[in-house]
Amino acid sequence: MKINITVGFVFLLSFGFAQESQLISLAEFKSKIEQNNRSLQANEQEYLQMKAEFQSANAAFLPQLSASHTAFRTDNPVMAFGTLLNQGVFTENDFSVDNLNNPSPISNFVTTFQVEQPLLNFDKLVMRSALKSRSEAQAYQNAFKKEALLLQADRLYMQLQLAYKRVEVIEKSKLTAKENLRVIEDFYEEGLLVKSDVLSAKVRYNEVENALQKANNELQNISEYMHYMMNEEGNLLLPENELSIQMLPSSEASELATRSDLMAMDLSVEATEQMKKSAGMMYLPSLNAFGNVQYFDKDVFGTGAQNFFVGASLQWNLFEGGSRIAKNQQMKAQLNKTRIEAEDYKANAALELQQAKRTVLEAENKMNRNKLSLEQAEEAYTIRKNRFEEGLERTTDLLNAEVMLANQNLLYQQSIFEFNLAQIQVQFLGNAK
Repeated sequence: MKINITVGFVFLLSFGFAQESQLISLAEFKSKIEQNNRSLQANEQEYLQMKAEFQSANAAFLPQLSASHTAFRTDNPVMAFGTLLNQGVFTENDFSVDNLNNPSPISNFVTTFQVEQPLLNFDKLVMRSALKSRSEAQAYQNAFKKEALLLQADRLYMQLQLAYKRVEVIEKSKLTAKENLRVIEDFYEEGLLVKSDVLSAKVRYNEVENALQKANNELQNISEYMHYMMNEEGNLLLPENELSIQMLPSSEASELATRSDLMAMDLSVEATEQMKKSAGMMYLPSLNAFGNVQYFDKDVFGTGAQNFFVGASLQWNLFEGGSRIAKNQQMKAQLNKTRIEAEDYKANAALELQQAKRTVLEAENKMNRNKLSLEQAEEAYTIRKNRFEEGLERTTDLLNAEVMLANQNLLYQQSIFEFNLAQIQVQFLGNAK
């Protein structure tokens, strides 16, 4: 494992050995996000919720079983007569008029096992398919959200690298500004410069101090946000390696068709189509079978007498006040809306991909130009510094050259970050699994 010594040294300089750093690699950062990120956990729960909703639709073809135990005691003539028959204990003596009109109180315990079996429920079967498509769409959407979060992880890690590089550049500028201030003060003591030259050098040194403090704060903010992404707390994060140019393999072939978010959109359209079809099938009749077995006894949970009851129900709701017509119209509009949204989403995805590819070329050209400008700024500063020491350059010219060198160095590091990020963005948009 290679640790960049310069980055670590800058960190120690910046924080005065007062804070420990926590080394982290990009792979470790992504792994912790996948395991602990709360957003991903919430997405998974949303998928499980939709999956459970789909599983509940199995009631369209699976039987429903129930059991019950009922107890009562009565001397109601009708109830008593029927109870004796159900228990199978009716005798000739019970036919007497007095017993029929004034029966003795009787206890009855009924144990019932009941089953309901759907046979033909076309609308519910199609709705089940719609719910399945919805749950699959959510799974694809979660996969895309995960890839998007990992893209953000790439960006944050590179921002951390850039923040350390910015601190390193400003630290170098601080040393340069301090050295220039010393030389200018020496020249002033010798009577070669005026007081305003010294003040200008001090102003420049203060500017670098402020920039360094701002860079350190930004570094701390990025580190804290990375800890938030990992759902943990810890020390200041230190990247395993420093910011450098990453040349990723490019491919002209677009694989938009396999992007998980686009596949999710297709499944959403499919689910809406099935829901519309289900609404149309509400006009069809439904057929369901049912049956039960009952045990009657004068004792609790007794099985003294048994009977069964089976049958089937064909139900056809011919008119429901126009609600089904309105439901069909509603689903038709919903389907058209979903199709339009899916087409627009795909068109926008293709547009974003083309723009991202152009951004890579733009970022690469910008990086190359900034590299050339940095080399020129370094050469210009060296020339002006040598001429200043010989008394051939003004103080302001030297300070301006030093400022230009520092700014150009920062611009070059920023352009490296933008180039690397643009490449990753193209890979994400072109084939996000």
